[in-house]
Amino acid sequence: MSWRELLPPWLVIIAGLTGIVLLCVSTKDVPVTPFRTKYGIVVDAGPSRTILFIYQWTTTKANKTGVIRECSSCPVQGPGVSNYSDSPQTVGKSLEPCLNWAQKEIPAEQHSQTPLYLGATTSKRQMNLTHHLAALTVALKSSPFDFQGEKILSSPDKEAFNWVAVNYVLENFFKYDWRGQLVPSGKGMAGVLSVGGTSIQLTSKVEENQAPEDGVRLQLYGQMHNVYTRHCPCHGTDQLRSRLLSMLIQDQRSAKTVSNPCWPLTYSREVQWQSVHTGPCALSDDTLDVPGPEEVFNISGSSNPTACIRLVQSLLNSSSCSFFKHSLSSVFKPLQTRFLVISEAMDFMRETVPSPDLGQATNRLCGMSVKELVKESQKSLDTLVDYCIVSAFIFHLSTKGYTFDFDGSIWTAFQKKMGDTSSSWTLGYLLSLTNTIPQDSPSFLKGIEPGVWSLLLILFVMLLTGSFMRISYRVMVKENSFNNRNSSVFDDN
Repeated sequence: MSWRELLPPWLVIIAGLTGIVLLCVSTKDVPVTPFRTKYGIVVDAGPSRTILFIYQWTTTKANKTGVIRECSSCPVQGPGVSNYSDSPQTVGKSLEPCLNWAQKEIPAEQHSQTPLYLGATTSKRQMNLTHHLAALTVALKSSPFDFQGEKILSSPDKEAFNWVAVNYVLENFFKYDWRGQLVPSGKGMAGVLSVGGTSIQLTSKVEENQAPEDGVRLQLYGQMHNVYTRHCPCHGTDQLRSRLLSMLIQDQRSAKTVSNPCWPLTYSREVQWQSVHTGPCALSDDTLDVPGPEEVFNISGSSNPTACIRLVQSLLNSSSCSFFKHSLSSVFKPLQTRFLVISEAMDFMRETVPSPDLGQATNRLCGMSVKELVKESQKSLDTLVDYCIVSAFIFHLSTKGYTFDFDGSIWTAFQKKMGDTSSSWTLGYLLSLTNTIPQDSPSFLKGIEPGVWSLLLILFVMLLTGSFMRISYRVMVKENSFNNRNSSVFDDN
């Protein structure tokens, strides 16, 4: 028997041996990490408005905490939950358009796997909020998403989550290296100064051995952070204005028109005494000659930045707020922290009078005319004229040793990523919750060692090459035989 006749069975034997080798070669499970996008929903049920936020991130985590990349939001039509005291059931119906919007934004196959959280920020005056949240809960439970429950956030909780959002956006927790890998940033944590209508909050990280009992402990990206908020009532925008006007009226009681150096020229307003001198934030009366509650005063702007700053300083020097006491630095070390200010007044100042020097920027803002103020913003003039008082207040804090970050590029990047900064706590809230969201289990593929794989690949190539050569040879033999027969036929003829 010739080798040509033995070749086919030998090829079959080689193929069989190859199959046996494949069955005997040891394999190992190779994990394949799923990279699909995950979603999370947070409903901010605030006292004045309700907003639904959708966040998305990949399944990859950094030390058990998620890396959130994008956000979209849907403002709920109507007032906040506290305004539905007469008809709590209406609260749930008002949420339906945004829930329908969320179902379109998130792929249908992921609806049941998308966690949905309800968070509410409230004050001590709103004791009936539980009834309103119950109506919201019914609507959220009926949605196709995975409702995780409700949480009423205290002021320290909200400010702590604001702090998380700010430092996350500023990449103070981690950063991406040149390979695209997440690595510790090596930067310190920024503080946050939030200026509200009635009060201000100063939030910063404190050391473990100095953490007060009412602080907030957060586990983020493999590290524990102790965050503490110093709350200062009576120093928000509205209260600063009222206290300042009250002091001016008492100082200039004999004048027909009270001059206010913090307001621009040609701007004036009639103010009733009881509107600026009432409640726990009212200044104490230094004289017996106190105006009557119904007495009205004409307050006229004189646009004097130097006098305004001096007036605000005299108002705050007598403040009982712990912000102004240097003894705080030895305990909580706020003077060693760089703070980002969240305030409409500071936003306006960054855009209209950008300057690295806070004192110069404050002087320029307090020296702006009514025409200049209105030209630079669409807000009402009654709101714009108070920005000078707030900027003078921030400048006063800077003279006490606090450092504020007014870098326009940083703030622009922050606003671009955060969008609605007044609800930035929702981002910090979800980031902390990603620690409890289980990471998708990776799928596995069977794999063999590279050397064995290379050997088997060569064996298969040789087998295929031999088979191809054998087929080619057989075809050539048949063609030659056919040609020879035809040639002999022609020769016989």
